[in-house]
Amino acid sequence: MTLHCNIQRMVLIVDDIEENRLLLERSLQSAGYRTLSAGDGAGALSILSKARPDIVLLDWMMPGLSGLDTLIAIRENHTASRLPVIMCTAVGEDEHIVEAMQAGANDYVTKPVSLPVLRARMATHLSQSETVNSLDNQMAEGKKRMAQQVRRLMETKVGR
Repeated sequence: MTLHCNIQRMVLIVDDIEENRLLLERSLQSAGYRTLSAGDGAGALSILSKARPDIVLLDWMMPGLSGLDTLIAIRENHTASRLPVIMCTAVGEDEHIVEAMQAGANDYVTKPVSLPVLRARMATHLSQSETVNSLDNQMAEGKKRMAQQVRRLMETKVGR
């Protein structure tokens, strides 16, 4: 059973180990995702300034900007409901998991990653993000209609 339609969904993969990035890229592309990748946190932030992925898979232990620091920087501009971030790392101690979740991670998986589990978690977060976006669009449309109705009422009242 497919949990989510992957067509046109873009994943940003951030890991300093090229082999890990390539493994995730191949697996996700074969499942219908488009991928972007960065070898460090600074590269990820640069990509995010130009592109709009639907979800981020983020390693913790990287040279330069750590995954946690990258996550904190991502959350300065992107809410967890709009851009899900899944920490995908070998760091599996409870205190690190709690720290990442408190910093705004949507989920946390440890390496070696089970690809079916990762894809299922991604589908869950993408579905939630789509729901939030849909609700926001409906609310914006409702506000627009209400403003139009208020304007018509005001015009009617002024015309009397």
